[in-house]
Amino acid sequence: MSLIQKQIVIVGAGPQALFLLREYSRIGYLVTVLGRKNEIAMYSRYGIKLIVDTEEDLIGKLTDLASKNQMQDCIVASGFYLSFLMKNFPGFFTLFNVVPKDKEALSIFLNKLHTYQLAEEINCKYPKSILLSQLNHDTDYRRFKFPQIVKWNQDIYLYEKPAFKTCLVHNIKEVKNLYQTLGEREKQSLVMQQFLGADLQNNYSYGAYFDQGNLVAGICVNEVRHYRSGVSSVVEEYCGGFAEIIEEKSIQLIGKTLFTGFLDVEFKIFNGEPYLLEVNPRPFGFIRIMKLKYPDLIPYILGECVSNQKNSKQVQWMNVLRDMVLIAKNPGKIMHMFSVLFNFSSRTFDVWDIGDLKPFFRQVKR
Repeated sequence: MSLIQKQIVIVGAGPQALFLLREYSRIGYLVTVLGRKNEIAMYSRYGIKLIVDTEEDLIGKLTDLASKNQMQDCIVASGFYLSFLMKNFPGFFTLFNVVPKDKEALSIFLNKLHTYQLAEEINCKYPKSILLSQLNHDTDYRRFKFPQIVKWNQDIYLYEKPAFKTCLVHNIKEVKNLYQTLGEREKQSLVMQQFLGADLQNNYSYGAYFDQGNLVAGICVNEVRHYRSGVSSVVEEYCGGFAEIIEEKSIQLIGKTLFTGFLDVEFKIFNGEPYLLEVNPRPFGFIRIMKLKYPDLIPYILGECVSNQKNSKQVQWMNVLRDMVLIAKNPGKIMHMFSVLFNFSSRTFDVWDIGDLKPFFRQVKR
């Protein structure tokens, strides 16, 4: 056995990073986490924490870590950090052994329009979209069916909070009013796209780990309840009628690249068909459900386990605090909440861990 402890760096300190921090620490890794002071993983009892509050400080601390240990393994656990590093610190990918990889795949999946171009090659449906910067006085707005939804085509902010995550526009006037409030950089980074409906229960995801475009482990889920758009409170493994095509299209799409790492592929069911919304090429918010489905996944990925046995039970994931808030607003769902809460054999929680309690109570405080 080597006397030198294996080391890994995790960039970003959200719930995804917290999961990875715990998993790697418990199999003997020395983990260094870089994140903002108020991010949840910074309160874990595991690992070394480096607080970064500015973009310059992030680059400086990564450069310093690289100078002490060349080509150290590094996981970027946040899409915001990943987008920033891709654009502003290209040397990062030569200083560390970075996951997710490769850069060509990341440049596609970090950009919705590029992702949709790839989707064309596998005949996968997606919402019609246009960059806001392409709208001008000559635009024929009659070709757009309202309402439309405005989303970020790619992340451009790291520590600065954007004015909105998504924005629904109901007519031409609202589009033009929004357009006038935006800077040129924002116009080039926002898309207006076909609105596929407000029912978030029609949202599905394929969460997976790929190795050079080949599937290692995956799970299709339904985002049963949402705390807010893009933030789930209950996620359940989905085995229904759309599961096969969601899995098939996800594997085909990622298989067009040499991507390695965790990701989730988001779909919405519209007019009886799954439409691709986006690919998030990084560990996803409900990643802990992967450990429940594949108990030895992390050791298997690292080559420390020869099998990757799959749990045959239909599994569930819950963020208790978010779901309690939702149930207070909609008590009719309380029985379902209890059914998940007391499903001891095939349910997991978001940040709760009896061996690492401080992050959970920090979440309560927030």
